[in-house]
Amino acid sequence: MKLIKVLHYVPNFSVNTETFIYDQILGIQSHGLESAVLTTKRLNLESRPFSNVYISPFKNIWNERITQSLALRFQLMPYLIDYKYWGKVLQEFRPDVVHCHTGNAVKGWMHVSEKLGVTIPTVASMHGSDVNSEPLIRNKYKDVLASAGHKEFVYWTVPSNFLKQKMTMNLSVSQDKISIVHNAINPVFTKSCKRISFNQLKVISVGRFIPCKGHIFLIRAFARTLEVYPNAILTLVGNGPLKKSLIEHAQELGIYSNIRFIDYISHDDLPNLLSEHNIYVQPSIRDEITQQEESFGVAALEAMAVGLSVIVTQCGGLKELASFCDKKSVSVVQQKNKDDIADAINKHFMEKTPVSFEDRIKISDIFSSRKNITSILEIYRHAVNKV
Repeated sequence: MKLIKVLHYVPNFSVNTETFIYDQILGIQSHGLESAVLTTKRLNLESRPFSNVYISPFKNIWNERITQSLALRFQLMPYLIDYKYWGKVLQEFRPDVVHCHTGNAVKGWMHVSEKLGVTIPTVASMHGSDVNSEPLIRNKYKDVLASAGHKEFVYWTVPSNFLKQKMTMNLSVSQDKISIVHNAINPVFTKSCKRISFNQLKVISVGRFIPCKGHIFLIRAFARTLEVYPNAILTLVGNGPLKKSLIEHAQELGIYSNIRFIDYISHDDLPNLLSEHNIYVQPSIRDEITQQEESFGVAALEAMAVGLSVIVTQCGGLKELASFCDKKSVSVVQQKNKDDIADAINKHFMEKTPVSFEDRIKISDIFSSRKNITSILEIYRHAVNKV
């Protein structure tokens, strides 16, 4: 069989929170497939190098911010795409497969495909808000992706069963067209060898400070935990629009001195930071305005891979995590319930129940880059062979 050439379309290449996309692209290329990336904006050039990148920004209207707003918020993307440049890339690179990473990439490629009259086999990888939020607040986005769901040359992937169900509900895509391809855990997490210590209660959570992450409920729960363990520490890793209000709330509760806010830490350094703690909490909620909720919970899974006891809420695909290791090490609690979160924290610290070595090995296998790439390559081959 001839060498498959893959054009990856990633709207912004590469965003800090999309490490799993970057790692997958590198993994695919390492398996001998000729790969190129097309993006509207190049980011993190030094920390996310890639040799073959095409840059095709939207047609500029006044400035970049206004252009992005017109393209996405006001749904004018089809009028701002540089179709001539896309045609040049397709003619020059001649891909056998176009792999769209995120819903906006799918939408953009559908406009290009229709405008240029091409039906190159397409893999559409969806990850979270592009399924459970965007279709509910952007009608044109929903219409384009729902239409793509009926096209024979488009093949869909999602990281969890929860998101597969949401694809059917929100985008009317038939379940037999959707493959579950688990995101791979970076080996730096599965290779962490530090023993989890329970000498002092140290809780950690990683995620952007936005409403759907539910940090406010963790802070309230931690205030209750401090009544039992006054020397406990809570570390919140992330940044975002709610950071100031979260700090103010911690100050109002009189617990700010027990909380560490860390704006950013590299993916390579995160395992060491996680292993300095003993309990990980993902207090996510369903955002009533945007309808956004966790599609799976990669950060919680990474904490499990390091060995921490993990607490997640009954939000989106988070509860699927409990099936991957002994339930003594993972608790699933109600959304927005500070008492449930506090009780679970106290329970895990008292019982000292880290994820076992055996379960860590199992997780590292199920969510290995090897299985992730193998699944994607099988989809590529199937798509190309049907042409």
